[in-house]
Parts: sequence; C-alpha cells; structure tokens
Amino acid sequence: MADAKEAIRELRSNRGYVKASITRLCGSCTDSDIAAMLLPNLKVKLTKLESLFTEYEGFSKKLFFLSDSSDDEDYSVVEGKYFSVMAKLQDAMEKKNVPAKHDDSYDAESCSRTKLPTIQMSCFQGEYSEYRPFISLFDSLIHRDKHLDSLQKLYYLRSYLKCEPYDLIKNLPLSNESYLKARQILDDRYNNKYKILNEHIAQLLDLSPLSKSTSANIRSFVSSTKQIIAAIENLNNDIKYWDPIILCILTRKLDTYTARAYQMERDDNMEPKVKDFIEFLEKRALAMENAEPTTSKSSKVVVNVAAQKTSANACLYYSAAISAGGRIAVK
Repeated sequence: MADAKEAIRELRSNRGYVKASITRLCGSCTDSDIAAMLLPNLKVKLTKLESLFTEYEGFSKKLFFLSDSSDDEDYSVVEGKYFSVMAKLQDAMEKKNVPAKHDDSYDAESCSRTKLPTIQMSCFQGEYSEYRPFISLFDSLIHRDKHLDSLQKLYYLRSYLKCEPYDLIKNLPLSNESYLKARQILDDRYNNKYKILNEHIAQLLDLSPLSKSTSANIRSFVSSTKQIIAAIENLNNDIKYWDPIILCILTRKLDTYTARAYQMERDDNMEPKVKDFIEFLEKRALAMENAEPTTSKSSKVVVNVAAQKTSANACLYYSAAISAGGRIAVK
C-alpha cells in the first residue's frame, strides 16, 4: 500500500514537471516568436513539444490505473495548448518549407553563394562537460537539416567554435569532405566519457556552500545540483546506488540551521535518498517565500501608525495647554 502511494506521488510529481515544461514551451511560441523563427528552430520546437506531450499522456495513463480516487487533473487545458501551438508550428514550417520554382539557369554554384541565415547557438570553447550538449544541439539544428550541404554545415560548425576547438579544424580545406573530418577530429578530442564524468563530479564537489539560508540561495543550490546529476545520468551511468555518496557531499554544504532541519525531518528508518533531500530543500525554499512580508502592506501600516502618532501628540499638547490655563497660539 505504501509502495503504491509512493508510486502515485512520484508519477504526479513527474507529470507536474512535464506539464510545466509544456507550458513554458507554449509560452515561447507566440505568433511573433514563431514568425521570427528559422525552419531548424521550428523543427526543434515541434519535436520537443511532441516528446513532452507523449510523456504527459504516459504519466496520466499510469495514474488513471493506479489511483483509486478520481484524478483532478484538467487534461483539456494541456491538450488545448498542445494542439494550438502544434498547428501554429506546422503551419509556419509549411510556409517556410515551400520549394522554389524550378529554374534551368539556377545551379549548384549560385546556391553555394547564397548568404546563410544566422542560427543562434552558444559557442563551444573546449570544456569537456559542454561538448555533448553542444554537439547534440548542433545535430538537431544543422546536421540533420537536409537543405544544407556539407560545406554549409562546415561553415556553421566553424562559426560556433572558439579557442582550441577552432584551432583543431581551422586548417582543413573548405570542401564537402572536410565536414565529416572536422566532426571526427572534435569527437576524438572531446567525447571523452571518463574526462566528462570527472568534470561533472568536480562540479558537484565544488558547489558553493549555503552560507546563508535564503529562498533564492536554496533554489540556486537545488538548480545546480539537478543540472549536474542530470548531466551524469545522460552519460548512461546508473547512479541509483550513488545516493549515500552524493548526499554526503551535499549535506556538508548546508548551513547549520538547514542541516539541522533536514536531520529532524528525515525518517531515520528509511534509507536516505537524493530525491527526498531535494524535495526537502524545495519545500523549505517555498515556505520561506510564502513567509516573506509583502512590501505594499507594510508601507501602508507605517503611514497609518505615523498618522496616529501625530494625532496623539497633538491631543497631548492641547490638553496640557488647557490644564495650565495658557493660551494656544494659532498660526
């Protein structure tokens, strides 16, 4: 029974996370945003939205079969957002993907001279931990785009490299064959799983400690922790037995009050888990945010108190003057 409740709670938490991701993605797909997007960006948005909605449906189906009580989730709201944005993205892709009319005078040479559109991406400067996210995004936006030839892809690749990565491929001839050679050179140099894993573990060890327990500091700490753990998991590492080690690292970075509160709240009879530790920190940050006083109300209270104090002082002044038989000068 306890296992079933835990499974339901975890499913609802996962569904809530996916739902929030869908909401954020839909919010970034306004009419003006979609009109300004290039075709590769539209494809990435559409693929990501489809993937998130599939996950959302999967979690909802599992909850339907596991939960005895009715689920209060409003599916129609999420479905409405999904279908509306999907229709906009598909319509925009069709408009941007219309093939040009055939012209016998149009050849490959004139195509290669066409100015390529700018695609916004962060440059890769040689950090091992950044290589896989960079190359994954590059593949999604550029490598899989069938409208680009190898020379154009090489042009994009060179433009997104700096420092050592750029130096490694800058002397390759500008030809179609050089693109795959450049990819292989970069892969041999930076796709080093051992080095990447070491960098992520070093990031975990070097996390800034919580010297002051505020909601902003706690949320920043949780966000950094989640990013590092997700990056380690993306290397296909089974880290479900790493919890005691990770918890030992993380708890040593807490301030005294937060560490004491965590030890008081956790169940001594249960094996500690990183997931429970993160949930504790998120609840603590939320409680701090809810407990913060609102500025507008406090300012009104100060004004009222000041007015009352002035009025009280005036009354005391007039009373003292009358009892002394003195005259009150009116200015």
